[in-house]
Amino acid sequence: MSCVHYLQIEPTTRCNFTCGFCAGRHMPQEDLAWETFEAALDTMPDLAHVELQGEGESFLHARFFDMLQALKDRHIEVSFITNGSLITASKVDRLLDMDVAKISVSIESPDPAQFRAIRGGKLEKVRANLERLLARRAERGLERPVVGLSITVLKSTRDQIGDILDLYETLGLDGGISLQALQPMVGYAQHYDEGMVDQALDPAQAERITMAPFEDRDVRRILASRAPVDGFYEQLMAGWRPASKRCPYLDAGLYVHRNGVATPCCMIKDTERYGLGTVGQTPVADMVAARDTFRRQLASGEVPAPCSGCFIGEQAVKSHEQLLWIGMKGLARRWFGTTLARTG
Repeated sequence: MSCVHYLQIEPTTRCNFTCGFCAGRHMPQEDLAWETFEAALDTMPDLAHVELQGEGESFLHARFFDMLQALKDRHIEVSFITNGSLITASKVDRLLDMDVAKISVSIESPDPAQFRAIRGGKLEKVRANLERLLARRAERGLERPVVGLSITVLKSTRDQIGDILDLYETLGLDGGISLQALQPMVGYAQHYDEGMVDQALDPAQAERITMAPFEDRDVRRILASRAPVDGFYEQLMAGWRPASKRCPYLDAGLYVHRNGVATPCCMIKDTERYGLGTVGQTPVADMVAARDTFRRQLASGEVPAPCSGCFIGEQAVKSHEQLLWIGMKGLARRWFGTTLARTG
């Protein structure tokens, strides 16, 4: 039976930003109980890395730094995603003391006005916070945390990826980037209003975003220059390949919602139908056994119902012939794009 090596914990569903694609705004606004956090660590002794992030802004949990300290004391690697607005001057040194592996900052646009329209916050404040964090990290001679960007690509911002990469390099970030299209899974999409539905990329555009780490020269350069410190997702996804009929989360991970219910991964929001049990009440062995039913289903070539719409699940069950065809299309697109650029 598989163990739990990678655990993602949702400290809170509360957030000080108002992103229209966020599922957390439609959930009860609650914080994870400290007792549940402790129970997760106590009952999962094989943890290698914890991601402290869910649908809310983790810094809003009153005991967020206590969580970081508890993980440090147990020698468990920790990473998290944040909107960056709460990494204030008073928190920088305390944060650097926690030996966090990686911090990813969410962004959709490098334009302050558009950033505020999308996120309800100020890019100028986020930028100043990151500059302060990186400057203080350098003053203290530290290599961690590495700091990167997590980019959700909307129809209105898909032409701004290059400008976001420029911002990444201008700030001197070193944690790499992640790119994803607007999440199509029902747990998210059911909350999109008409305006947000219009922001969804069409399948061809979404494929281009997915292929950017392989096809886009500038994206590849950013990823190649990433500092040699792996965050949660780099470790979790290491070695995964399409057509493998496996998902790293189903192999060795769990997600704990702010109410203590565990699901196979962070994108499964229906805890009533797909919950594996409650931390501190359900034996972890029972949770893992329930998770493994989905793992075996994926191994048979069928995407489990809670994973419907998930990119990893859909890619995992593709045949090698399908992947070859996708690869050929990618090569053709790159070749014709280069040809047109040379002859245009």
